Amino acid sequence: MVVNKGKEFEQSLKDSATEQKVFFYRIKDVPQMMLKQGSKVSQNNYDAFMYHNNYLFAIELKSTKAKSISFSESMIKKHQIESLKEAVKYEGIIAGFIFQYREPDNKTYFVHIDDFITYKDHAEGRNNTITYSSKVNKSSIPIGICEEIGIELINIKKKVKFRYYVRKLLDELIKKHGKGK
Repeated sequence: MVVNKGKEFEQSLKDSATEQKVFFYRIKDVPQMMLKQGSKVSQNNYDAFMYHNNYLFAIELKSTKAKSISFSESMIKKHQIESLKEAVKYEGIIAGFIFQYREPDNKTYFVHIDDFITYKDHAEGRNNTITYSSKVNKSSIPIGICEEIGIELINIKKKVKFRYYVRKLLDELIKKHGKGK
């Protein structure tokens, strides 16, 4: 049976968090084929929650084999951006994307929603007040930009799966985006 690489990433992240005593909850997707024809179900605002040191992390997970992740609606949905943006209005919540670039070295980054929106606006020509060292792509977020604006989620490959240093990432995020930043 072929395993979806994105689901494998989610499971490795969850296993790593649990192993490091970080609460992780994956919001379950409702399979469309399980619904009656014409039924509607609400969309999940994000993929997962993590909780650590009195902070709630609202996370949208994206995994690709490519060197960039498209802004297209099929990859990053408008309601996900809006939901993450809404979440950071509340004290004690840090929200953003965890982007996994599987090739060549499984580089993985957390990008805060505010930094993502600033980059996306710049890439699409709506904000030219900021410059980036890496090449800006008008329709995606490349790995080089994530290296600039994100925080790397360090990982090591075990026998087959990856172990992610989730607790270290969350501590860095609290330092950068938490109260009293």
